[in-house]
Amino acid sequence: MDDIHHLYVEVDADRGALREGADSALDKTSFVRSVDHNGDVELQIEASRLDESGNATLCSVKILVLRLPQHDLMGIADASARAGGTGGHARDACLSQATASLVRGKIRTLLRRRLDEKR
Repeated sequence: MDDIHHLYVEVDADRGALREGADSALDKTSFVRSVDHNGDVELQIEASRLDESGNATLCSVKILVLRLPQHDLMGIADASARAGGTGGHARDACLSQATASLVRGKIRTLLRRRLDEKR
């Protein structure tokens, strides 16, 4: 898109909790707008680990950041998280938390760099 003040980001996630975590963090990033198509960047998000141990859920998330429309790899980031409890709610909480943390941190830096390139 031609807007030099915002970066348009597509999210491709293999689980709903991953998308929710990314959307939550992106919504709090002032220079980002989430879109379904024609974005400047695509975030491909996957759960790389999901285990239950005792009364806790452990997870790891990997995010590929791709420059569109070429699909050039801009960066890869991963993070792990832990949620109390087991079962579906704990799995979703763990994945959402890990994804949001990554997007607010490492991924935000890559998105800012891409916006600067647009300008």
